[in-house]
Order: sequence, then C-alpha cells, then structure tokens
Amino acid sequence: MEDHDRISQYDLVEIIQVPEKLQGVIDIGDTGVVVEKYDEKTFVIECLQPGGSSKWLKPLSSKYIRLKSKDPFSVWAQKTLAEKSIARPSMILGTLIGAVCGALIGGGMGAITRSFDGILIGLVIGLILGTVTGALSAALTVKIAGTTGGIGVGFYTGMLAGGFFGTFVGALIPPAWLMGAHTEGLPMLDALMMGRFETAMLIGFLLSTLGTIVGVWIGGKNEVPISSKERYR
Repeated sequence: MEDHDRISQYDLVEIIQVPEKLQGVIDIGDTGVVVEKYDEKTFVIECLQPGGSSKWLKPLSSKYIRLKSKDPFSVWAQKTLAEKSIARPSMILGTLIGAVCGALIGGGMGAITRSFDGILIGLVIGLILGTVTGALSAALTVKIAGTTGGIGVGFYTGMLAGGFFGTFVGALIPPAWLMGAHTEGLPMLDALMMGRFETAMLIGFLLSTLGTIVGVWIGGKNEVPISSKERYR
C-alpha cells in the first residue's frame, strides 16, 4: 500500500491484519505509535490503552498496518486522548482535590466560631460543595483545555467555574437560614450573613479559589509535551 512508504517514527498507525502468532494479543483496529523504524517495511509499534498504559509493543511488517495520522497531535489523536484517556481520571482527581480543599476551607471557616459544632458543619458543607466544584472544574478543564491548554487555560476555567457555581449556590440560600445562622456574635460572620449578596460573594470567592486549584492541577497534568518523542517514549 502506497501509504506505507510515508510512515515515519512517531506516526499513528492502525492494525489492518494480525499475524497468526500474535492472535489474541493484537486486535484488528488497534491503533499505535511507531516508536522505532527499522526500515521501510519493519516498524516497532506501541499500542496505548485508555489511561495511557501500554497494551502491546511489537515489531510489525508494513503489510499489517496502515497510516492513521502523520501528526500524533491531530484532531483524531487529541479527541481519543481527551475522551478516553484523561476525562474520567481527571474528574476523579478533580473530585478528590475538591473534596479535600473544600473540607479544609469549610473547617477553617467553621473554626472562626470557635465551637466544635461550627467546625463540623463547616467541614460537611465544605466537603459537599468542594466535591461538586472539583468535579465540575475538572470536567470543564478537560473539555476546554484538553491536552494543549495547560495551566493557563486550567487557571481561568477553574476560577470561572468555581466562581459562578459558588455565587449561584449562595444566591439560593433562603434569607431565613441566614438569619438563623449562629455567628457567635462575631462581627465578620455577622457581616457575611447580612443578606444573599454578601453570602453569594463569599461562597463564590471561596469556590473560585478551589476551582482554580483544580483547574491548574488538571490542566498542567494533562498538557501534552511539545515534543512527540517526550509524549510517546
């Protein structure tokens, strides 16, 4: 096939035929990266599973493969990586980071009351809001930043996602709840519980900070190095 003459190292290829001795190891339709090129007809190919782990690494003849893409960072490759390899683990990591940071922030706010009940309530609320914010920020960061946006896109994505979500949640809190909140007579808490606007601004700011942490972490973790050699070797 004429495409084989154009296959080079780091190209993406697709398996169109499986050697008899590799039946059960390699499947037709598997895609892999040419990690080494012996000559025009023999290549060492690595197939990566969703998540980045190696499925197989084998030398194959050109008759068993066809060129999938000359550019490892083509639209097809980015879509495959973003949807199958990084979306789910990124959301799990984002949820975990959000839960931990949310609990710390909530517990810290509760500690202002200098009471065990205040700390406990703050921990629970922070854990719940942090979990949701972390998952939301991670999902949006994967969608917007993908494998190329990096820390910069993750920063703004997480900040905006957390800020909007926090403001929305704060604005939904009934005024009766705010009036009944136990502020222990502390001026700072009294000021924050005066109305929906103040509460929405506070929660929006806190969750914006949390979302920024998640977005930067996820965006930086998923960024594909400029060099294809660094990505696939």
